[in-house]
Amino acid sequence: MTLEECYAAMDGDLEGVRGRLLTDDRIRKFTGIFLQDKSFENLGASLDEGNLAEAFRAAHTMKGISRDLGFIPLYEVSSALADALRPDDAGVPAAMDQVPDLYRATQEAYQRVVDALALL
Repeated sequence: MTLEECYAAMDGDLEGVRGRLLTDDRIRKFTGIFLQDKSFENLGASLDEGNLAEAFRAAHTMKGISRDLGFIPLYEVSSALADALRPDDAGVPAAMDQVPDLYRATQEAYQRVVDALALL
């Protein structure tokens, strides 16, 4: 599978990534590193443990990585999840009632990226 096909499969922004990383070899390198990143795993574990501060940090990290690599659907949903988990001054998440649905959507978007990258 080509990078073009991979990014089309995940509805990503390959041209934007090419503008930042400049070569397809670098894009392949960093997408490989993405597959080793533990942010998604940490997000699920932190939510299971009720560690909302760590869940926020993991969602925020995923948001940044997915933005930088042009994984647009994953970026959008992980951004919304990070916003929902963002603590206010008292440490209370902004929109905890939205977290379950946003986490499910994040799981789906993450799997779509992983499935597409597996075909490279």
